[in-house]
Amino acid sequence: MNKTMRLRSTLLLIALFIAQISFAQSFSGGKTEQQIEEEAFTFFDAENYKSAMPLYQELINVYPQDPEYNYYLGVCQVELNDNVSEAIKHLKIASTKNVNASVPYYLGRAFHMNYQFNSAIRYYRKFREYYKKKSTGIDQLIVMCQNGLPLVNSYYVIDVRDKKVVDKHEFFRYYKLDGFDDRLSKKTKGIKSRYDGAGDKDVACLANKGQYVYFSSFGKNKKNGRDLYRAKRLKNGGWGEWEALSDLNTQFDEVYPYMAGDGRTLYFCSQGHSSMGGFDIFKSVYNEITDTWTEPVNLGFPINSTSNDLFFATDVNDEFACFTSSRENGKNDVTIYKIKLSEYPEQKVVMNMEALPELAVLKKGANTMTESSSINVAATDIKYITRFTNSNLPYFNFAVSDEITYHYLTEFKSNEARNIFMESKNDKFNSDSLHNVTEDLRNKLTDASGAAKVNLSEKIALLEQKSFDLGAHADDKLIQARKIESDYLNKHIVGTIETDVVAQTEKKEQLIMTSEEMPGASADVVEGYIYHLQVGVFSSRRDAKFFEGLNPVKEELTGNGKLYKYMVGNYPTFAAAKSAIPEIRQLFPNAFVVAYKDGKKTNLGLAIKITDQNYQPTIVAKSTPTVTPKVENAVSGEVAFKVQVGAYSEDVPQDVKDKLRAFSRYPIEYTKDYRGYTICTVGNFDSYSKVSKLKMELREAGLSDAFTVAYSGKDKVTIQQALEILRQ
Repeated sequence: MNKTMRLRSTLLLIALFIAQISFAQSFSGGKTEQQIEEEAFTFFDAENYKSAMPLYQELINVYPQDPEYNYYLGVCQVELNDNVSEAIKHLKIASTKNVNASVPYYLGRAFHMNYQFNSAIRYYRKFREYYKKKSTGIDQLIVMCQNGLPLVNSYYVIDVRDKKVVDKHEFFRYYKLDGFDDRLSKKTKGIKSRYDGAGDKDVACLANKGQYVYFSSFGKNKKNGRDLYRAKRLKNGGWGEWEALSDLNTQFDEVYPYMAGDGRTLYFCSQGHSSMGGFDIFKSVYNEITDTWTEPVNLGFPINSTSNDLFFATDVNDEFACFTSSRENGKNDVTIYKIKLSEYPEQKVVMNMEALPELAVLKKGANTMTESSSINVAATDIKYITRFTNSNLPYFNFAVSDEITYHYLTEFKSNEARNIFMESKNDKFNSDSLHNVTEDLRNKLTDASGAAKVNLSEKIALLEQKSFDLGAHADDKLIQARKIESDYLNKHIVGTIETDVVAQTEKKEQLIMTSEEMPGASADVVEGYIYHLQVGVFSSRRDAKFFEGLNPVKEELTGNGKLYKYMVGNYPTFAAAKSAIPEIRQLFPNAFVVAYKDGKKTNLGLAIKITDQNYQPTIVAKSTPTVTPKVENAVSGEVAFKVQVGAYSEDVPQDVKDKLRAFSRYPIEYTKDYRGYTICTVGNFDSYSKVSKLKMELREAGLSDAFTVAYSGKDKVTIQQALEILRQ
């Protein structure tokens, strides 16, 4: 053997040795990868995220692109409020594969916690769309994000005098305020219902020299959640009848009422009103003459954050205040902040939205940080002004579609769309205001010199960028408002949406929904009441292939004979039609139920009264919106764990098939999903530990995208669901 051959042999042996080392990664304590994974999942399944997180971090160090490990690590970070911006990166990797149906929910929460409200809304809606039955509270989380958008356009300068991390249970015992202890009272039997628990919410506030007590309670019905009440002291020292503060209570929880020293200003915490996340702190002023409360006012950012902000209390002179927040903490701790109050607190425009998480961290001994220490503080002395309200917005032109233009707020059918439209108008007003300020500064720039000129130039650049950002936000919100209003009209009344349609031509067309009726093109008329699912109205006729697999298909002319309306299915009852919506919406996301009588469209509500006399709509109970979606066992059957190798839009690649030959001892399945993709799975196990071993082997064989999936009967479920079923 010559030297060249010996060299090649040596290099080959070295390469094999390195490969063996790479497949035998060492982990802490000399454990194997499978042992680390099983230990991590045991902690995760028990919701012990603190113990699970470092183990998943270990696995990520070896497999940085593994979607399953990235999902579990991202969830741990979100649940522990630990490096949320990093959690977003992990969850985005997890979203590239069908790892877990809760990925959009946790991405929404991570963006929400990071003050990226528009991104959070997008993922919350995605979760709600594909996971309807398990998405309790998602609508309120979306509302909270929408509340947050205008709240973080500006921030108050907070003078933090002290801060302390304490256990979350009875945290208020650590408040150091003059007169606070005198106004604090434990809830006695007279102001406590049988549903009220003990601990941090088992507290009341005395007011008006002890003549009134303010408290939070479940009241007579626990389903209604916690509401605010007050009671007047009786001559015998007890408390009179409870008076619900109806002007302040919402369908969500209200807690920790505290009356200021003036005897009129009440601070309280609520998950409703304009909360941007969890509990926000509000204040309302009582008018003794009219016996009414003013509209609750959000104390604003950064007193309020996307986390729980609780129990705002003032001293006897309203000079200092304490409040508590979980924004800087995990599950078991909170931070108490003592701040100096100001009658007219300084408010500044947020110049850089990426600075919001840092602005929310209140620092002791100094005012809230400015966003750029290199810029003179005066550069941010621009207030965000809510110029327009429901009562003073002038006449406008807002094109919902080519056919529909609004001129007044009262024309909006969707409250959500109207609110976003209002935000757009205020953003545009502030954008124009900042533009005018920069023009004035430009005039001063010609006379400036030296450091003053440099500072002025930097200020102009900052304000111009802020003006541009607000203008861009205004434009984006107009588009968002138009889409939401259109979607609402599609489902309820009349409107337009735009969509990509598949037809004889590949151009983007306008899909129009209308209540106007023309003689139908379909000859078959069903007598009596019948329900269809309307899937769209198009500007050109669809061919049969467009609705392939759907039967029957009903076509009608509408829009003065220029448009084609299509409906699918014949359902004898509304309940039957509604049950078919999830399947149809996989192909047509905006499908909705319509009712016909003797071949003519009729009122849906009247039809339901005739055909579905016992039909009861789903009642949405009062909920706590930040609760993680715990999945109920909606499926039953034999549990099976498999390893999914890939999902392929075309034929399974030959190299994948070649690698799978080594695993022929396991069942290998090729199935089609609703998109027509080929799903390739290997194995069929009754335990999670067994499938984990196969997953490692498949990855070592070069199938690096392999991950675990679970089934109950024929239904695909999450791993947590499968384990829960096995435990039962």
